[in-house]
Amino acid sequence: MQPDDPGASEQELAAREAELAEREDRARSADDGAGLRKLADERDLLAHERDQAASVRDLAAESRRHRAHDRDARAHLRDKRSAGEHDNEDPGFPDRFLSGRDRDSSFGDLADALSDERHARQDRQAAADDRRGASDDRKAAAEATAAAAHQAEQDVTNLRASAERRGLIGQAQGLLMAAHKISADDAFTLLVQESQARNIKLRDVAREKVEQFGH
Repeated sequence: MQPDDPGASEQELAAREAELAEREDRARSADDGAGLRKLADERDLLAHERDQAASVRDLAAESRRHRAHDRDARAHLRDKRSAGEHDNEDPGFPDRFLSGRDRDSSFGDLADALSDERHARQDRQAAADDRRGASDDRKAAAEATAAAAHQAEQDVTNLRASAERRGLIGQAQGLLMAAHKISADDAFTLLVQESQARNIKLRDVAREKVEQFGH
């Protein structure tokens, strides 16, 4: 990127920003912690590139200000020479014409310098926004990872409880089968009927039977 063309990659950065925001929305919707962490790194890179673009714009502004100063100096020298040589008469018109052109160019350079400085501030603000976005992505990633870990722990707890419940009911069935000389289906039916009649959970009925017949 040339100092006189600091906005050459502005469209590219804007396109990357839009594409990145879309991917972040998808990752948040899916609670994709790993994806969000990767996107946070991309946000940081985008912020770094915007800082670089801002630095290039600042250099361009400084160069234009120097050029404007040089043109003003040339205009001043021409005016001084024209006044000295021609006593401000018509023969000095070419010098005055060139001086006016230099001053016009100087004004244009100063206007461009101000524009570069304004865009540099915008680039740095966008870079700061990107870094905040990266921080938000990492926070969302941590929350998604914590939620996934909690769900996994809950799933393990539920599986253990289910296995214990099935084992307890199985023991109760076996004890009822041996005590009453009945089939497994009949033993399970007895447990269900007592659970419904007493309005207590099936595993609590099974626990009572194990304690009753297991000793």
